[in-house]
Amino acid sequence: MTDKEIILKRLALIKHLYKIGLEQSKQVETVASFSILSFHDSIEMFLKLLAEKKNIKSEKFNFLDYWTKIPTLTLKESMRNLNVRRVNIKHKGILPSKSDIELSRVNTTDFFNQNVIKHFEIEFESISLIDLVSCKKVKEYLNISQNLLDANDFDKSIENVSLAFDSLLNSYEENKIGNNRYSPFFFGKDLSFNSAFFMGIEDTKMSEFIDNVKDSLESMQKAIKIMSLGIDYKKFVKFDLLTPNVIHTMGGTRISQIYGEKKWTKENCQYCIDFVVDSTLKVQEFDFDIEEIVNLRWRLEK
Repeated sequence: MTDKEIILKRLALIKHLYKIGLEQSKQVETVASFSILSFHDSIEMFLKLLAEKKNIKSEKFNFLDYWTKIPTLTLKESMRNLNVRRVNIKHKGILPSKSDIELSRVNTTDFFNQNVIKHFEIEFESISLIDLVSCKKVKEYLNISQNLLDANDFDKSIENVSLAFDSLLNSYEENKIGNNRYSPFFFGKDLSFNSAFFMGIEDTKMSEFIDNVKDSLESMQKAIKIMSLGIDYKKFVKFDLLTPNVIHTMGGTRISQIYGEKKWTKENCQYCIDFVVDSTLKVQEFDFDIEEIVNLRWRLEK
């Protein structure tokens, strides 16, 4: 990995922490207070990265020392106030007001918009969190989807982002298959070809009953799997409504197929990409090697 790639990955991590702060700032006031800690941490990570880039030793720096050693940094007074709010909440237990939270959000956004381009020659808005995705196939689909979105090809973008999410679920589950050949996230077999049509049932009432049971079980399987992975189900509902279903064929291929004429907006497509990235990062927060655990249990049981 080149120095440039490492810097971009670290900037993506900083942006991820900043986005956590954004999400927190939109919650109820008590939870929103903690956004100030996330904003402060994201800025501090940026300052340390910048000091490294300039070969400045910063181990003993206080927060505001960076502006003394790097005079080209902007918004010193705004960051001084942010630091005061952070000390108040973390060390004194003084919760910020709603206006303080809003001001912290605006100041942090302005800080990154001004200083990332100035010191790293890249627009903060253009930094992609896709760089933090570890699964190769998911990352590939996401990059294709983002490139197609940038080219205003919404249909193809939405097809690829739906494949990205399907790859995320399947790759994580497949990596957790133990000796029993099922993963801990297995909640029943695929019922796609268990409809009354494929079963050749001609009785109308029985056909309707079987299809209703099949649809209900598939909905429950999907919901349980999403929630078991720690993915925000309410956000998933919006994603699911916006994206086409991914069909797993009997030959093993996967097809994301759009039926009829659809009119997606750029904002909707971007929401879907951001959702898959956020979901992937959530899944990556806690991962484990199933083989390592199985082998450990086998050694202990011996």
